[in-house]
Amino acid sequence: MSAPPFILYYSDEVIELVTDMARSPAYAVKLKKIRKAFRCLEQIGPSHPGLQTHKYESVPGPDGKVLWESYVENHTPAAWRMWWVYGPSHDEISIVTVGPHP
Repeated sequence: MSAPPFILYYSDEVIELVTDMARSPAYAVKLKKIRKAFRCLEQIGPSHPGLQTHKYESVPGPDGKVLWESYVENHTPAAWRMWWVYGPSHDEISIVTVGPHP
């Protein structure tokens, strides 16, 4: 782990989700929140207070890495989160998935 800015990598699932959401005006507000969360993670890092980043203990990350959860939104029914891991290099973060809190 290093200091921000980080380079973000997106799983195919995240790329497909964001692409599909961009095609529908109904998802404009949600997509704006997702992009803002990505920017905060990239430019400020996981310690940004709005992200409320913490380890996600329920499920291991890819290849046994520690999986982290950060807020996309809060105080909203079925609030969305993003799950990510550090890597592949020390100044990089890989976004695994984005979606409603389980």
